[in-house]
Amino acid sequence: MQKTKDKLDLDDFSPKRFRFGFSNGGPALLHKESLNHEVFWFCQKYIAKYHSNYPYPRLKEDIRSHLTDLYGDISQNFLSGRPSFTCFTGWKQGSSLLKIHFFLNEDEFFPFRYDYYNSNGQLYLTEEDETKNGKKDSFTYYQSSGCPKEITKDKNDFGGMDEWWYFQNCKLVRIEYDANENGFKERICYYENDKETHCEGVGEKEEREATFLESQEKWKEALKFYRKSLSEYKKEVSNGTLRTCSLLKKIANIEYNEKDFVSFTKTLDEFFSYRVCESDSLDVLLYKSYYYLYVLNDYTSAKESYKKTAEIYRKTNGEISPEISLNLAYAYLMSNEPKACLASMEKLNFRRLMPYPRFFLFYYRGSCELSLGNFEEAYTNLKRAQIIGGEKVFLPIVYYKLARVSYATKRESEGKLWAEQALFNDLDLFQKMEKDPIFLPFLESSNGKSYRRKYYLNKVQKP
Repeated sequence: MQKTKDKLDLDDFSPKRFRFGFSNGGPALLHKESLNHEVFWFCQKYIAKYHSNYPYPRLKEDIRSHLTDLYGDISQNFLSGRPSFTCFTGWKQGSSLLKIHFFLNEDEFFPFRYDYYNSNGQLYLTEEDETKNGKKDSFTYYQSSGCPKEITKDKNDFGGMDEWWYFQNCKLVRIEYDANENGFKERICYYENDKETHCEGVGEKEEREATFLESQEKWKEALKFYRKSLSEYKKEVSNGTLRTCSLLKKIANIEYNEKDFVSFTKTLDEFFSYRVCESDSLDVLLYKSYYYLYVLNDYTSAKESYKKTAEIYRKTNGEISPEISLNLAYAYLMSNEPKACLASMEKLNFRRLMPYPRFFLFYYRGSCELSLGNFEEAYTNLKRAQIIGGEKVFLPIVYYKLARVSYATKRESEGKLWAEQALFNDLDLFQKMEKDPIFLPFLESSNGKSYRRKYYLNKVQKP
């Protein structure tokens, strides 16, 4: 925060992003009052420099009122995993008010939303950077009651308005689209109680038919109509739009579930060829990443795909996704990159995870530490995974790795118990033990010889 203030004093360029954070000498304990004051004074300096036409509190009473009534307990936002804060200009009778919302992207805060109030304290305009790319692309105009009246948006990032949202009595009634900005509204969607009822326009008839067939689980017929809808739409709007992305997502979803992976890959390639699809790409990236990791076992492609997924998730939500981080860790683990595996889980706080992801966090940590030869750390994490339990199918390999760590640290009696537990639950693990010289003490024991006979007898009986 102190660095940010210094930068604000020295840097005279238009602010896009400010870096918040402590150096290596940062405090071990930060009081919420300190955080409130740091954010408050940052906001005051920011407003004074870049929005000087608005007043800001100078008197002690006004400052105390702002800290108590407006800023509240900022630390709760940070502790909840969504670091964000709002700056307020001064609140004086007869003066307007501006609220500037800051959002955390990775480790940088930047302004993304501006709320403008008139002298009567009524909200009349909101400007927003929905894509978080540094440009305002959504403008909401309000009635005197503070209800939205109209929203105009630049969704394709071409610089002109291409979506118009209309409201009646504070409720959305219609959205009009001109995605190619040629003056012709190629699509109009109608709403009741803020829910879409129907749309009219290019390719809509085919999409409605596809949606009906999909509800009847007639997947091949639905796929045919989705493709026809996309083809009709692309004749009118050749550049990629969010509707293009939406149709491609629906097509990819059916292809993936029907295991038509050749077509699925082609659809993904087309999806990612449109820049606008990136803002709507999380679901598709998750499909793609999962496909590489668990279907193809292509760990190199899975790593790259999950890294991109993590980046977009962070950019969109301002936080880290445990699911994505854990899958990325698994991809690194299977690629024999244990250090990168550990780094991908570095920012995950196990106390905030539910038991199921917590099991994998400890299991992957233990496995990566084991690959690095850090046996004590590996044992601690694997033991935590074993205590949590997880699904039964994963427990044998946890027992196996605990046995391996125990034998590596000369705790042979403990290793023998873990090895027996592993083989009791999954006899096929004997093949891995037999190839690993670390298990020699166990293999030469009477129990090891007994499991050898069971394994080979079982192997003969299976065919």
